[in-house]
Amino acid sequence: MSFPKSTPYLIIGAGIHGLSTALHLAKKLKASGKGTGEDIVVIDKSGIAAGASGIACGVVRNNYFQPAMRELMAHSVGHWEAHAKEFQYNPVGYMQISSDSMHEDVAQIHKEQQAIGYESDFIEGEAECDTYMKGLFDDWQAKNITSILHEKKGGYAHNAAAIYALAKMAEEEGVRIMSGVTVTGLKSANGASAAIIGVDTDKGHIACDYLVIAAGPWVRDFWSMADLPDAISIKGADGKIHDSVPMWKYWQ
Repeated sequence: MSFPKSTPYLIIGAGIHGLSTALHLAKKLKASGKGTGEDIVVIDKSGIAAGASGIACGVVRNNYFQPAMRELMAHSVGHWEAHAKEFQYNPVGYMQISSDSMHEDVAQIHKEQQAIGYESDFIEGEAECDTYMKGLFDDWQAKNITSILHEKKGGYAHNAAAIYALAKMAEEEGVRIMSGVTVTGLKSANGASAAIIGVDTDKGHIACDYLVIAAGPWVRDFWSMADLPDAISIKGADGKIHDSVPMWKYWQ
């Protein structure tokens, strides 16, 4: 496979976000008559599923507190269900079993799930939760459980195998995936525009019309390559603008 000098669409990162973007973009281009998967190149410094996508726990769920994600996660679960065999997906459901400190937040998640027709049961009360769990596991012994959110959809997948299956689906649409390509810099357009028009790599330069960065926690490095600010201003919950807040801060 020769190294490309240019491509209309360049994606950095061969994990779940980069490959999913490549697959769905390829299908959209084809459906709209504006191109095919052959217009897309995915590069990764290591290889398919080499980062977080390859070592994640593999849980598929709609159990996130951010309301804006609710319908997106429901759509995502549907995609896993539609390709269960390829993704080695096991639709066993998902349970959040919580003490009283989590009750209010879990109740809100259940309310939002119901609002979009996402099937789940919410059990409240310590005695009720104990009875419910013993109906599933007769040796259940956990104490101080006061709420259970039982999603009937969702489950788990063998994550690395799932990502390789996603890569295969993208390649079947004509997408090129190139491993062992390290990005060393981003090239901006001349003049007032800051649009990225190309990427420098250790294998050569790739010109592009559109760039998608799907590099997970390494996005910080690309932010710096684009000469974007290290500190930003954020409006806090107090309504005030807080200046000079570090753009990137990782807690371990």
